[in-house]
Amino acid sequence: MLLDLTVVEIVEGMTISEPADDRQGGFGPARPRHLKRAPITEALIDFRVQLGEGFSVEKFEDLARKVAQEYPTSDKIRTVFAKFDVGGAIAKPDIKHGELGVLVKNPDKKTQAQFRIDGFTLNRLEPYTRWEEIYPETIRLWHLYTEAANPLAVVRLATRYINKLNLPLPVADLRDYLIAPPRVPEGLPQVLKAYLTRLIIHDPLVGHSAIVTQSSEPNPMDPEHVTVLLDIDAFKEVSLKPAEQGEIDRVLGLLHDFKNDIFFNSITQTASELFE
Repeated sequence: MLLDLTVVEIVEGMTISEPADDRQGGFGPARPRHLKRAPITEALIDFRVQLGEGFSVEKFEDLARKVAQEYPTSDKIRTVFAKFDVGGAIAKPDIKHGELGVLVKNPDKKTQAQFRIDGFTLNRLEPYTRWEEIYPETIRLWHLYTEAANPLAVVRLATRYINKLNLPLPVADLRDYLIAPPRVPEGLPQVLKAYLTRLIIHDPLVGHSAIVTQSSEPNPMDPEHVTVLLDIDAFKEVSLKPAEQGEIDRVLGLLHDFKNDIFFNSITQTASELFE
């Protein structure tokens, strides 16, 4: 496991206790299972690709029209490049605009697809359903993307899930809900006002990695809960032809399983019962 960044700031109502190795029962890692009220606020399945020379973004506009019956709303995805001269005299920044692709949305705007020059992403906003429902639609749109863009290679695959854990106040001990909460050094006040931790986990046996971000989020509209975000971005660098669909399916399936392993090993059984 590679530690990328850990930041802890000294959320009202959350306290930290000394770590203990003998916590069991409801305070051990959660049992993996389907949660009917899973705290997923957004799920992404992402393909990064390499396109050939001379590709025109206008092809994505044609693709947006092709899927307009299911995804009637479309917007251009734009990029902004700014260049600043820091060598003396004040100069006006050189700002250039470009087009990265097209974003399309279904009627309720809960399912969205990004057709970009660097890849394709399907976003599913809450309420999340199941992988078995989201993934087939992802692959259907992915095939339309490959027909339009004809990518030379797939270079990265990822599944990212952003979870919002609303924990009932008062939270006497974050370890009741989180397996690895932040730790304040002994001797300092043990009440947290806010925190952020970010880890990059790597499995060398299969080449999978995951960026795991855990943070508190202000929730002034809900005085009965404190909100913790658990953002899991599982990914793998690959070198695949778009036609290698079987291998793409296998890698994404394993990344989804890896994401699940991280989620259920990051929260306690007590926490998971809040979402059944």
